[in-house]
Amino acid sequence: MPAFLSNYVVAEFDRAFQEKGLSRNDRSNQLRVSLTYRHVNLNPEQEDIDPFERRIEEDVVLRYEATILVEIRESATGKVVYAGKVNHLHSVIPGEYMHEERARPEFANAFRAMLSSYPARN
Repeated sequence: MPAFLSNYVVAEFDRAFQEKGLSRNDRSNQLRVSLTYRHVNLNPEQEDIDPFERRIEEDVVLRYEATILVEIRESATGKVVYAGKVNHLHSVIPGEYMHEERARPEFANAFRAMLSSYPARN
């Protein structure tokens, strides 16, 4: 996960998870959650360009699909009990960057939608 995303992506996932009646406890846990970031450039000639390490001289619009994969496993057995993903298509012009205040609610809504089929805990 890109460093600039990790804090608020994890925070928004935690919020959506808590809405299901589950809470984060790093010391005593029954489940382990992993969030993994992937992206695929949509233009073949841009395959080697990392959208997070662009150089100023690169004057191209990047088009890529960003995906966050979610796996929830039982801590004791390692068995996957739930998996899902959220993704978004991006077109990024040179000099553009992600604004956290706009991205947070988008992540929250995407995680809520993804977890809608996850059973709530009473």
